[in-house]
Amino acid sequence: MTIFSTVMRLGSLTAAATSLGIAQPSVSKSIALMEHRLGLRLFERVRGRLVPTAEAGLILGEALRIEEELSRFDRYLDDVRHLRAGQLRVASTPALALNFLPLVARKFRQQLPSYGLSLDMHLNHEIAGLVERGQYDIGLAVIPSADEREDLTVLRRGRNVCVLPQAHPLATSPAVHWEDIDPAELIYITTDARLVMLLSAGIPGFLHHRQSATETNRYSIAVRLVRQGMGITLVDEFTIIDAEAEGLTMRPFEPELEVSLVMALDSKRVARKALNEFTTSIHLTLDEELASPRG
Repeated sequence: MTIFSTVMRLGSLTAAATSLGIAQPSVSKSIALMEHRLGLRLFERVRGRLVPTAEAGLILGEALRIEEELSRFDRYLDDVRHLRAGQLRVASTPALALNFLPLVARKFRQQLPSYGLSLDMHLNHEIAGLVERGQYDIGLAVIPSADEREDLTVLRRGRNVCVLPQAHPLATSPAVHWEDIDPAELIYITTDARLVMLLSAGIPGFLHHRQSATETNRYSIAVRLVRQGMGITLVDEFTIIDAEAEGLTMRPFEPELEVSLVMALDSKRVARKALNEFTTSIHLTLDEELASPRG
């Protein structure tokens, strides 16, 4: 698998052999064995160049994911081998990882400066499963409040807000109502199916947007599009904590659509002191960042 992904990345058997420190015939043999086992061609020669087949492209994504998990497992074994139990492994959504989590990490470090901290980002719907499988100690995600479960710790309940340019006519309103919004200027965020369904359940016709609408699967992109004057967007108030707000205004959105910041936890693998400090850092950060309105 490593040989295959290296050949895909470098585009050459010789370059892959050099990178891996093995002989080029060994690389060729490994690829041939893989093709024989799978029963399909992975590479073709086109005018002297090695060209991946469509099947190879499909396999690459899964191979890279497995390689990442194996690498993480190797690091965990190394921690066990050297008795380095003092590390907290945290997974969170991309938006939380970019904005909110660094603030929490700073507070945590101030209290436990010698304790290891590993921070990664994953998709919202993947996080609980990653913690359940033991790949992380703590997972942070934003879900509709109606989807809260007993195995998830609710850290804070919040709501969706509307992000607008400061010069937008609705920016001076105490709250933005769906009826006030021109659907043509709404930037749709498709990050998580559960949050999309929350919006569609509370807003009749939300899913029936125009083909010409702007869509993205990242909150950060949507907010930047708003800053460029390309429209307005709806996000939950947790994902925009500490986001760059220059030129933007955030207003409560109506109808009120409740979301929850939740924590998935593998308590058997986390030192109690580290867990308490990390949780305290989360609550302190939330208190500070949500205390005053933005924009």
